[in-house]
Amino acid sequence: MRNLKIELPEWFDVFSLVCARGKEALQWDLPEAWVHAELYAELKRRAHSTGWVPFPTEVPYVTLYPVQLPKKTNRDWKTAGAVKWVDLCLRSEAHNAWCWFELKVRHVRKDKWYRNASLQAQDAFRKDVVALMGLDTNKTADTWTAPDTYTKAYWFEALLKPRAKSLPSGRHHLVAAFLQLDSEFDPTIWEEKNLIRQIHKWFSYRNKQAGHQRTCPRISVAKLVQPLAENRSLLVCTWSLGSEDMSNDP
Repeated sequence: MRNLKIELPEWFDVFSLVCARGKEALQWDLPEAWVHAELYAELKRRAHSTGWVPFPTEVPYVTLYPVQLPKKTNRDWKTAGAVKWVDLCLRSEAHNAWCWFELKVRHVRKDKWYRNASLQAQDAFRKDVVALMGLDTNKTADTWTAPDTYTKAYWFEALLKPRAKSLPSGRHHLVAAFLQLDSEFDPTIWEEKNLIRQIHKWFSYRNKQAGHQRTCPRISVAKLVQPLAENRSLLVCTWSLGSEDMSNDP
């Protein structure tokens, strides 16, 4: 049953429902934590019909391309990778399929800082995308089983260790979403070709630093044709680990 195809959640529908519930909450200047929790709740409600069960907490994964480099005294990231805590991890036990989900939520208002805010958001987003591209399932399984002193938590034994063995053999889907509040996307920054070019540039930089030979995977970029209510814009990047459909760096 593991090889049967399983559909990912309908991300735009999930976000639409979450945003519709958050008119006041999304006015908060740092709304990402609220969106994060509400996404978990909505995905949990859908688990019976979708087959995707979200973990009830952020979980660590090992990436070859970290957003921030660990201290040299803590970890040699070029050989061991770096630990990053993913925003949401979902699992379909019947298919041994995994979905790793990173989220960014930003207020980007149409004012004199609009372009700078858009560029900063794009930079943060592409680094999350590349970190997911560096997912190493074998090293992640080892971390779940025998975490180092900088990573371990008391709940690893019950939540992560029993699932570690099935991790390397599973099918892994990677998702990165950016929810922009208060404005539509700047087309010169968030146009698909430009976004992918920027992702490739950061991937190439980290790849060269790490001395690896991975090829940047081909990703699918989807945006809502019409913004969500209250002038909210959403972009979602998806790809799968181990796909034969790979692209070379431009």
